[in-house]
Amino acid sequence: MEYSQQAMSEERSKLAHKCKYCMNTLVGNLIIAPPAVKGSFWYKTVVMITENHNHGSVGLVLNKRSQMSVKEFGDQLGFPLDRPGFIYLGGPVNVKSLSLLHTSDWECKNTMRVNDHFSISSADDILPRIANGDEPERWRMFLGMCGWAHGQLAGEIKGDPPWNKETSWCLASADEELVFGSDNKDQWCNALDRSGLEFAQKILA
Repeated sequence: MEYSQQAMSEERSKLAHKCKYCMNTLVGNLIIAPPAVKGSFWYKTVVMITENHNHGSVGLVLNKRSQMSVKEFGDQLGFPLDRPGFIYLGGPVNVKSLSLLHTSDWECKNTMRVNDHFSISSADDILPRIANGDEPERWRMFLGMCGWAHGQLAGEIKGDPPWNKETSWCLASADEELVFGSDNKDQWCNALDRSGLEFAQKILA
């Protein structure tokens, strides 16, 4: 069965109102901008939610790769980060704050465990440790983050006024390959595919 974007949005809204799944299991999973979102920072974004509580929600945009490589970033700060990859734009909040999303096999003095698979760190010893070869198995480095006031993200997911159903977030589970294995448009397409599959499974369950 094929669903239009509007029909999928309406069904997502129904699911969000009928159960607590979308809010209770957001942490460590993904929200994805639907194709209807255009002309803004959120265009084709994939966001991992790292916190969701009474004070609001926090997340990182996974797939907005900057033009600066990890090596160039390290050189600017005086650390020899001879590693492949780029710095990512984590969101429009605190755009100069550095954070490391990584697998949970590693930690530093302020590591926050998101779930069994992912953790986030922002301590000042991250860069020197990575420069010395002490690093997680998989990681991605970000400047900035996303933030929502209490109830805002739930409203955006449900499409309740003043938000609308056509641009309500899609939801998907996260795993290491989806989070670290691609970026930019490819990551958005992969996440959207997973969201559609999981959405269909919930509808048909």
